[in-house]
Amino acid sequence: MSLRKPPGLSMLTPPKGRNVNPRSRFRNRFFTAVGLALALLLVGFASTPARAEIKPRTVEELGTSENIKSERQRELADKLARRHLGTPIRGGDILDLITIQRLLDGRSIPKENVFDQQALGLAFGDVLAQQLDLHWVVVDDDYGRSRALRWKKEQDLFFPVTMFSKRIAQGRPVEVDELYDEVADRVATLKARALPHRRGRVIRPPRPEIEGD
Repeated sequence: MSLRKPPGLSMLTPPKGRNVNPRSRFRNRFFTAVGLALALLLVGFASTPARAEIKPRTVEELGTSENIKSERQRELADKLARRHLGTPIRGGDILDLITIQRLLDGRSIPKENVFDQQALGLAFGDVLAQQLDLHWVVVDDDYGRSRALRWKKEQDLFFPVTMFSKRIAQGRPVEVDELYDEVADRVATLKARALPHRRGRVIRPPRPEIEGD
């Protein structure tokens, strides 16, 4: 009794005596492999959870916690100056730049003491705020909440609290007066850009009238 081949099997089995083209066999394997790769890729995309959306940056006034932290760091900066130099931090006075530079040059603060370095950064920021007409704000984004300085409602932000600590961690020298000049130049550009222009010329606001003019 002979066994009959299932219907359709003859279509899959090459006829006897006929050689299969190697190119055709390679092409079939290639497309099969590509199909499997695409299928696995689609399954991977389907199983991968959606990425979290990037948190938009917001800028707002300092909250209670930021104000408390700032006051503590101001007190710490003043204590460091009195302890190591016998002079106080005056809180925004331009002479504070010299005091801060002397503290950094004298290596009174260890490299690993980031909190003290940021206390000096805050004192530096107070000088910028008072001398350049900036104000403190808090920036909330993917990196967390950070204190920054801002001129009016401009988008440019300055982060003096971490200016020193980042440079010290990278082994870079901290030149306080140079940092001050860099921020002052950028603020001057912002203020010049905010002035009204007419036919390419800056129109300065009129001088206020004074009695006796």
